[in-house]
Amino acid sequence: MEQTETIQDDRHQYASIQAILYGPYLLAGHTSGDWNLKTGSAESLSDSITPIPASYNEQLISFSQDSGNLTFVLTNSNQSITMEEYPKSGTDACLQATFRIVLNESSPSEVFGIKDVIGKSVMLEPFDLPGMLLAQQGTDGSLAVTNSADDDGSSIFRVVSGLDGKDGTVSLESGSQAGCYIYSGVNYKPGQSMKLSCESGSSDTGFNQGASFVMNKGLSEYHPISFVAKGDKRNFLLAPLHSFRDEFYTIYFNIQA
Repeated sequence: MEQTETIQDDRHQYASIQAILYGPYLLAGHTSGDWNLKTGSAESLSDSITPIPASYNEQLISFSQDSGNLTFVLTNSNQSITMEEYPKSGTDACLQATFRIVLNESSPSEVFGIKDVIGKSVMLEPFDLPGMLLAQQGTDGSLAVTNSADDDGSSIFRVVSGLDGKDGTVSLESGSQAGCYIYSGVNYKPGQSMKLSCESGSSDTGFNQGASFVMNKGLSEYHPISFVAKGDKRNFLLAPLHSFRDEFYTIYFNIQA
């Protein structure tokens, strides 16, 4: 049962600012700014916070790609999708390079491994933004992050064997535009913007390389005591404060109706 503790400040403007406790654990939320929760009182807090099943760790993946002499990872950078250098453990960059695979099925299995998604249609949820989805914005348009409630099908991708033909690689084909794939480029630098690009008539080695990724276990994983808290503009991933390392977080939330 979650409980709250009000900040030790009697001024009226701080009356809604509270910390969230789960038993002896102080819960912190992954964020670098937002802190508004969508609930009106401590009594209704449990309705706004749901536990994350342990099986969700089996659904966490990261996509990597070599360019030049460096390894890059697909990253949600301020809700824009880019390729960034392989991150250090325990950092926000690790969180941002981790996604949860959500099967686009009417009755998806509760537990599945990353090997089971080849040939299936999936959605990619940023690890630290539960309820949001990676989405394409049309051919040659950049990729972005959108609220799942507003999704129009642009967030559905089919996982296929890598176009480069190498063992262990995958490509992500648009669910609404056949022959169009998430694409990075060739010999790029950190910060390379990702886009949806379509195959040309002939085999293009550069295109096949830029549209192929190594799909591995997620660089981050959920703590055994993790929750999703409904926010005003976004949801929050909560975990015990002691589990954080070098990530941004807040232990206080502005809890309002």
